[in-house]
Amino acid sequence: MQKLLVTGASGFVGSRVVQALKDKYSLLTPTHSEMEITDTMSVEKYIAANEPQIILHLAAISNTGYCEEHPDESYRVNVQGVENLAIAAERIGAKFVFFSSDQVYNGCCQRGLLDEDTPIAPENHYGRHKLLAEKRAAELCSSSVALRATWMYDSPKEGMYTHPNFVTNIKRAIEQQTPLRFATREFRGITWIDEVVKNLPHTFSLPAGVYNFGAENRLNTYETAHAYCTLLGHDAEAIIVADEARFPEHERNISISMKKVAAASDGAIQFCDTIAGLKKYEANMKK
Repeated sequence: MQKLLVTGASGFVGSRVVQALKDKYSLLTPTHSEMEITDTMSVEKYIAANEPQIILHLAAISNTGYCEEHPDESYRVNVQGVENLAIAAERIGAKFVFFSSDQVYNGCCQRGLLDEDTPIAPENHYGRHKLLAEKRAAELCSSSVALRATWMYDSPKEGMYTHPNFVTNIKRAIEQQTPLRFATREFRGITWIDEVVKNLPHTFSLPAGVYNFGAENRLNTYETAHAYCTLLGHDAEAIIVADEARFPEHERNISISMKKVAAASDGAIQFCDTIAGLKKYEANMKK
């Protein structure tokens, strides 16, 4: 089996990747004490000693508010961490795949699904750092694949980290009969993490480049939440509140098009759109 190094293996995405791929790859899941991604020598030492064929970099600071308040820490982890791994991957000839984010599009206001050639100018530190990481990885590692991932959801699973997310927030609001506000001026894809994990192995053979990676969605966030609450059989009008004041400067569109990665993988990488994915998730929950 190929050696696959997974950073962030205890996180929301990483724990599910490890569970799904543990019998298909020889997994390396270093702790912070074994490999600190912001420490160049620590990364070089661990990767030189273990020589993975593939590096899947999932460790990051993904809380946009935290990154805005701690830009230096965000830069160290989200940019320098990527640089260190990209250099090490290039040195040993490993494939380097890492998660960027749809937040690189957060300065976009045009309607419709955005492709990877869309001109972008991120408006927060997180988005800017992810975009810079993409550029630096491409410069430093000839095999680099950056995946612009969307907001992801899943139910809590034993032994796996699960943070509050789209579905858990809405289900808790229904249980507690506490209304939730969702923006009408925001458009974004929201993806079931099972689909992300299922498609990840196909990214290991993608040509180097930047790819959108997740569910397409043409609905605004309020419409998406309203549709999901209705799908659950509840009165969406009582739970889902339209927030028309958020993003006053311009509509915020981070909805992605999946045409490029589908073509590059010869159709192997496919995602349901957001609403179809939510229906698939709920059907699976009832099994």
